[in-house]
Amino acid sequence: MQNAPTAGLDRWSVYVAGAAKRKRKASPGCRALKGERGSPGPAPKGSFPMTNPKSRSAIKPKAAVTTALPEAESQMVPLNKLVLSPKNVRKTSATEAEDAELYASIKETGLKQNLIVHKMGAKFHVHAGGRRLAALNKLAEDKIIKPDHPVSCSVEESDQAEDTSAAENMVRVAMHGADQFGAFAALRKKGRTEDQIAKQFGITNDLVRRRLKLASVAPDLMQLFRDGEMSLDCVMAFTLTDDHARQVEAWEAVKQHYSPSPHSIRNHLTQKSYSGSSKLALFVGIDAYKEAGGSVIEDLFSERDAMHLEDPNLLESLAQDKLQGLADEAAKIWKWTEAHLETDYDSFRPYGRVYPKPLDPDPDLATELATLQERQDALESNYDEATWTEEQQAEEDRIWNRIREIETIEEANVAYTDDDYRIAGCVVTISHNGEPRLETGLVRPEDIPRPAETIAADDGDSETSDEDGCIPAGPAIELPATMRRPDMPVDATTAARKAQGIPQSLADDLRATRHQILRAHLAADYSAAYDAMLYTMARGVFGRSGIGAPLDVSLRPAMTTGSREVLKDTVAARMLDALNDGLNLAWMEAKAPKDIEQLLALPERDKQAIFAWCAAYALNQQLANDTGATVVIEAIGSRLNVDVAACWRPTADSYWGRVKKDHAFETAKALIDDRWADDKSGLRKAEIAKSMEQAFCDTPQEAAGLTAETATKTSRWLPDGMAFGEAETDHATPDSDEDDAKATSAGSDALPAFMTDAA
Repeated sequence: MQNAPTAGLDRWSVYVAGAAKRKRKASPGCRALKGERGSPGPAPKGSFPMTNPKSRSAIKPKAAVTTALPEAESQMVPLNKLVLSPKNVRKTSATEAEDAELYASIKETGLKQNLIVHKMGAKFHVHAGGRRLAALNKLAEDKIIKPDHPVSCSVEESDQAEDTSAAENMVRVAMHGADQFGAFAALRKKGRTEDQIAKQFGITNDLVRRRLKLASVAPDLMQLFRDGEMSLDCVMAFTLTDDHARQVEAWEAVKQHYSPSPHSIRNHLTQKSYSGSSKLALFVGIDAYKEAGGSVIEDLFSERDAMHLEDPNLLESLAQDKLQGLADEAAKIWKWTEAHLETDYDSFRPYGRVYPKPLDPDPDLATELATLQERQDALESNYDEATWTEEQQAEEDRIWNRIREIETIEEANVAYTDDDYRIAGCVVTISHNGEPRLETGLVRPEDIPRPAETIAADDGDSETSDEDGCIPAGPAIELPATMRRPDMPVDATTAARKAQGIPQSLADDLRATRHQILRAHLAADYSAAYDAMLYTMARGVFGRSGIGAPLDVSLRPAMTTGSREVLKDTVAARMLDALNDGLNLAWMEAKAPKDIEQLLALPERDKQAIFAWCAAYALNQQLANDTGATVVIEAIGSRLNVDVAACWRPTADSYWGRVKKDHAFETAKALIDDRWADDKSGLRKAEIAKSMEQAFCDTPQEAAGLTAETATKTSRWLPDGMAFGEAETDHATPDSDEDDAKATSAGSDALPAFMTDAA
């Protein structure tokens, strides 16, 4: 098999044209060009005439000069006569993995390409095909072929070696990734197993599986990859599903962004699924989920979240059933038990607490502890750095560790009393790492003994608890925060929230939700973001107080960590994701000063989008009726026409299940009617919350059967302080800073016009 180079033709033409000057022996191909007695013979196919095409008709045949590709002699050469030539221009070795792939390929399918050699004495020097030679030698070492195995070679002249070696190594184009994926898929269709393909190419089964997975991407998307309009990382993201329609749908959804990212593609494909590393998945177990009929998506290209569970309802049902089983077991000793998929710290604020009591210490451990402490004191009192030995240090370390062990045992030597079990209960839930967690010793308010039950009648003291907030008789019960004596006066807003049953955690969630919605709108409006940032910077530069500023000029985000679960997958969150994905941040990958140069060269639209995003990032949060709420943020919301009701509706989980029933009924009576509220008065709180969710959703006519007039009111209702507008701004408490009071008055020059008007 002849393997003369087929690229770098100009170089070869010049080389052949100057052959006479180098006085080398003519090859058979060159002799054919001369013809008999030096007369020009017919040019072989593939030769290149060295003539000017514009004056071809004026040139006589005898003056024509032609060149041809150099020809090499094909010859079978024993392997033990082949050595690597010093004229081989490739000096840097390939990686071990790359050599292993070539070795496996030659072992499986044989040598598909000749070695190119020149003869030096009794040996043949390989100047093109050094890696192939190394692979053949390893096959001989492994006794797969004989040492004198015949190898197909193309023999050239020695002075051609560098040119040939350079041409073979430089003039080449690697196979496109899409073609490689298709080639693996073709082998799979022929019946090759993943293991067979892996052995053929010297790669791992995982790599074969990934390439076959990439071959399952929709042809239209793969063509975009071929055309350079989609990155390989994006192609990898589409492998989360084999459904071509879903892949194309996801692309249509994310391609509107400035630069679609793998993250946005994965989010779109998994937005209705649970990660395999989520606490619910860990708690239930992937195998149990699959046995129940659940389907999974495997991401072969992600180091984290490599598996996604597609049926969230099934997973939650399995988790709830498993939790309920644990709760049923706990109910054998506790007064009551409940199973909850989700809890947070504030979930247990309404409960009182009883705590386990220390048991009698183990006398053997007590004796051991006393002995150890005595020996430790002796070592410390006799310590002398000059005479201190390694044995003494080792002994002291052993004593120290054992004392810690005994103390740990004593700390765990506690138990609840029978009285505790009779009055308290527990909530069974799931910890962050997927393990069951029992929150024990919880006392419901209705189970807390009344003073008449616990305080002697002749005591005459009307107080129900001691200074520590505990019932003074019977089981030591730590009262819930709502039953303790308040330490500070309560302002009007706090009193109103308390009357509605809005706990601090719910107020924090509402505030964070409102902040997220306003931030999403501000990040999309450069003009408003610019004015807000200008106002904030001007206050600081010109010496005005920074109290009440709408933005934190240090660009620190508002603290919404406690409400992160509430802020997931909301309308505002999706708005922010879309805006973030659309930012042109490629300039940040460059090093200074190239990064600033690239930033300055961006289109104005891209710079404005980045500015608005950064301004919104630093936005402070508040509810309109918070004590000390600044009217400037309310003015920004009014300027942006933020429609909170369109972005958030009160659900059973986010609102109605966390407030008092009386507040729900009062709201229902005011917006629906007394009869509707009375019909729900006999329901449990969870059922009431669900009914309120249906009546106050965005489609209450369908969900709750309300009239069109009533639905218009309930579908737009918001808790106090959530909306933006004059009504809410009027209720906001003015900033205590005197400058703010002046800034919000008519005719003030401190605020931009739009803020003064809105305020």
